[in-house]
Amino acid sequence: MPKGIFKHKKGYKRTFTPTWRDNMSRSHTGKPCPWNAGEKSARWKGGITTTNVIIKTSPEYIAWRKSVFVRDSFTCQKYNTKGGKLCAHHINNFADFPELRLAIDNGITLSEKAHKEFHKKYGKKNNTKEQLEEFLYGTG
Repeated sequence: MPKGIFKHKKGYKRTFTPTWRDNMSRSHTGKPCPWNAGEKSARWKGGITTTNVIIKTSPEYIAWRKSVFVRDSFTCQKYNTKGGKLCAHHINNFADFPELRLAIDNGITLSEKAHKEFHKKYGKKNNTKEQLEEFLYGTG
């Protein structure tokens, strides 16, 4: 069979153009596909990206996270476990204290488990340093 013609399992032949083969190749290698990028994507919603997503994917925020992890030696401050799935938790709430979002001393390293426990107990709004101290040390 000539290159580009493949026999389908049901018996008919299909010709794949070089453009089609190139697009399929790119879709399997993680490179952007021209038919599924930006406005052409089925998930396109008019270019709307939330402020939180913009902030949390910014180089400054990523550097903040890494700095918090390095300062705490990649160790959960609740369970004293090193490595694993870690979260950089904001001591004073991310939403209520925008001026402290990238302050390294406003972050603490928690394991994913500890982070979920904290927010299950105290919620995701109006979190304070006092709540964190009570959670970590049982004071208050």
